[in-house]
Amino acid sequence: MLGITEVVDNLYISGLESSATIYNKGIRSVINISSECPIQDLGPSVEYEKVSISDLPTTSIQPYFDRLADRIDQHLRQGKKTLVHCYVGRSRSASIILAYLMKYRQMSLREAFYYLRSRRPIIGPNFGFIKQLVAFEKSLFGSTSVSFVETSFGSVPDIYLSIGGGSMSPRRQTTTIPIQVTNRTTSSSLSSRPNSFFSRSIANSVPNQYSRISSSYSNNNNNNTNAYRPLNSLTNTSSTYNSSSFLQDQHEPSRFTSTAFKPYESIHEPYPSSRLNALRTGRYVPPILSRFNLP
Repeated sequence: MLGITEVVDNLYISGLESSATIYNKGIRSVINISSECPIQDLGPSVEYEKVSISDLPTTSIQPYFDRLADRIDQHLRQGKKTLVHCYVGRSRSASIILAYLMKYRQMSLREAFYYLRSRRPIIGPNFGFIKQLVAFEKSLFGSTSVSFVETSFGSVPDIYLSIGGGSMSPRRQTTTIPIQVTNRTTSSSLSSRPNSFFSRSIANSVPNQYSRISSSYSNNNNNNTNAYRPLNSLTNTSSTYNSSSFLQDQHEPSRFTSTAFKPYESIHEPYPSSRLNALRTGRYVPPILSRFNLP
């Protein structure tokens, strides 16, 4: 929440605020222009007025422009801090402040709108209130500075569409620098990486376990001493190892890893499967009976 915002000296705009907040600001005159905000008891030292209207485009707010603008000017001349608020401090209270700025500060509606938005960025009267403010500006100056533009959303005030706010606009204009990307630049950037990470698959770069076993078995026939240990070497109990790194050495043969009778079994099933194969052929013997008859 933005709280209480000072528009000009001793003139403030806000939404619904607590009594303590109003006292701390030293407010001595309050104009509540809403139908949903309750009347606050601020004591005899604070002049309080409530105007019950709704924030709808069909609501007639123009009859209150002259009277409330005169009241605000009178309190400011007396040195009283005046607060104009509605429920949010966006539409109804902003319309009254805009009427005051046009009548007593000799601002056009466009200048008053951008000035008030510089003080409180959330202000934005509904389109029905803008039409009534345009009519009030025409009655004061004989001409209007705001017009409605036909868009795909309907008739919209141009102050909501324009980027710049004139000399009194506080909003900063940004400059967009176009960036042109040509096909030559894109192709050269891609050709500089022939082996792109995105064009490689994990299956092609990391060998699986089956390919390692089959390649080691085939390398035994080619007498390749740098390959993994061949499968038939598992039957050799002399513990002779290839002259390679210890990371490539296999474990000692055991009743689970031995392939003496099934040299091709580990190509497809590299894990211990003697009992599973026995189940398939119907020759399964419980372990307690086969303790001394190992396969």
